Amino acid sequence: MSDATVDSVKSGWPGVRLLTRLPAWFRVLVVAVAVFVCGVVASRPAGAGDDGPLTGDVLVAARAVEAMTRPISGVSPLTSFPADFRTVTDRVPAVVVAPDGTTRAVDPTGGCSGPAGDTEWDFGVGCRAHDLGYDLLRYAEEKGRPLPPEARKALDARLGADMHAQCDLNPRDSGARCHAVARLYAAGLEFNSWRQRWGPPGNEPILAWGFGSAVVVLLIIARLPRRRAASAGPVRSESTGEDRFAAFLRLASLGLVVVGQSLLTVLHWAGVSPNWLWLLTWGLQTIPLFYFAGGHANLLGWRAVQMSGGGYGRYLASRISWLLRPVLAFILAWVVLPLPLEFLDVPKSRVEVFGRLIAHPLWFLGLYLVAVAATPVMAWLHRHARLVTPVALIGLMIVVDALRIGLSWRTGGHLNLVLGALFLQQLGFYYTDGSLPRVSRRVLALLAMLTVPALLALIAFGGYPGTMMTVPGQPGSNLSPPTVCLLVLGLGQICAVLLVRDRVSAWLAGSRPWRVVDYVRRAPMTVYLGYLTALAAVIGVLGLLDAPAAFDWIATRPRWLAVLVLLLLPVLLVFHRFERAGALVACQTRETHRARLAATLGVGYGVLGVLGFVVTGFAGTSATLVVLQVDPMQNLIHLLLGWYLLHTARSGTCHGRRPWLLTALACVPPLLAPEPTGPMVALHVVTIAVALLAAIPKQDQGDGGEHGQPGEPLQHPEPVAGHRVQAP
Repeated sequence: MSDATVDSVKSGWPGVRLLTRLPAWFRVLVVAVAVFVCGVVASRPAGAGDDGPLTGDVLVAARAVEAMTRPISGVSPLTSFPADFRTVTDRVPAVVVAPDGTTRAVDPTGGCSGPAGDTEWDFGVGCRAHDLGYDLLRYAEEKGRPLPPEARKALDARLGADMHAQCDLNPRDSGARCHAVARLYAAGLEFNSWRQRWGPPGNEPILAWGFGSAVVVLLIIARLPRRRAASAGPVRSESTGEDRFAAFLRLASLGLVVVGQSLLTVLHWAGVSPNWLWLLTWGLQTIPLFYFAGGHANLLGWRAVQMSGGGYGRYLASRISWLLRPVLAFILAWVVLPLPLEFLDVPKSRVEVFGRLIAHPLWFLGLYLVAVAATPVMAWLHRHARLVTPVALIGLMIVVDALRIGLSWRTGGHLNLVLGALFLQQLGFYYTDGSLPRVSRRVLALLAMLTVPALLALIAFGGYPGTMMTVPGQPGSNLSPPTVCLLVLGLGQICAVLLVRDRVSAWLAGSRPWRVVDYVRRAPMTVYLGYLTALAAVIGVLGLLDAPAAFDWIATRPRWLAVLVLLLLPVLLVFHRFERAGALVACQTRETHRARLAATLGVGYGVLGVLGFVVTGFAGTSATLVVLQVDPMQNLIHLLLGWYLLHTARSGTCHGRRPWLLTALACVPPLLAPEPTGPMVALHVVTIAVALLAAIPKQDQGDGGEHGQPGEPLQHPEPVAGHRVQAP
């Protein structure tokens, strides 16, 4: 059963509370069905993107498919096949006469792949002809231009007609049962073709997907709370002492990013030339301010953990666990959402762009998790190398940027993302220790004013783009990949906001403004994920990607508006509830080797899962994340594994065998991929080895863990001052 002994069922999600009251077998069934649906959607390929006219051998293959689906007595379909079909596919087709008298081209080695094979009514000829038709689809794909979905639909329809015709010709005194079996075969065939988006059939990693789905079920079941959760006394909330200005700055910068990206998208849809949008991005790009203010909060959170007697394990478990909860809910929701969209006849291209659009901004969250995890190390560097650390980070960014431009080093862009986030977080540390607030207003104003000429010089003479955000219709920006220009902009913004710090702080001293800020800051991830949901709905669902037909499309599809309301009204409430439920649970982390290992692995795999969805989207395509080959199923497993490990560290249940055996098991599916890459194999093999070692119990390990009794339970690092929470 579950290791989740500290989650309060009473304060949890209502759906989870209901699930915990059900019998164990029914819970497993519900989770398995949900995972099956998610797995089917996540495993779907992206589909063909070329809609141009067919030419050459591909056109010949299309005509051969047409001949296969319209058989004629005495006319061999092989006369329509491409000349090099046998060479390309390594198939030797044969010609037979079907029971209905038509002449068919078949694959002699094929047959019906259903549970009963060719069946007692002998569907063999139709199945072998269908197999040869699928070989034509593979042939066209090998030639570089897959046939349109209509080709596979026609082949499937032909097989269905052949099976029913065979039932009429050879009923064997059970015609009704024969037709029922034919319908069952046809339904399974149509489902598999739909799952593959009616594209070319491929050799899919069924074993990896099946094992991966089982692992997902186990991770979710293990994470469900028990019926009787352990209870404890009241836990005092720890206030980190974050000042109101920094809290407001985090929310304001996040809000400007939200408004900025939406505004740029709408302006592009409205026909505004991208040549005039670059200057607008200078004021709307406030990601540097978010990491600056986030550094202040992260350092205070780390200090609060240290003051309570905790260490790195407790810090990661308490600060990152609650961040992954809404991200996981968001990704699970949007993995499944394309399913009803396609059932509503949404164009495939729109659904694919829709999924990639809402997945890409998750890099913002993944990078923030990296910055949070690096806080203890960067805090140590801040104490022992105050001036050297930021200078070294700037120098590294400049060198990496030069190498990226000069050598077309793509990985350099990813590295600069991390370096830039750490540098801006380091500036937040200077704000925390009072160094930045002591800088004179004259110096701050001078530095802020120098930002504009410095940026103009870099753009004019350094060859950098003028835009600071991704603008539709523009080939590049200083954000993707990040450049020195974004760093200069961030420095200017920090100086500018420090100039107005006193006035903003005085305004926030009022009870009404602070109540609003305090309410919103309890769920910052809900704000950001809610923005992604709304943006995806506006652009993807309402058809703003192709403006000329947008309003006509909405008018002719009124059911979309009803679906939109049904999908989006509860989504923010669910995300907020999911995030708040994690913040209300006390952190029971014991600062042991296993707790630190569980928290570290949890953060690593959580980041890998989030950033993996950035590069793959939610469709069934694989992509490369730096050097790791990932796909949506692997991303989901990584995210669930990270969430589960952080939970075991947070709840203090990482000292048993079960979490580590489950961790080792979760690392097996990527190794079952048809062509696993070396870095991916190395990562998961090392994790398996470490997990198996951690599963070995120590002879002298008592109830107090490896290093004695657990520390004092720690609440979420940023609770509301004065708020008391009952431990579950």
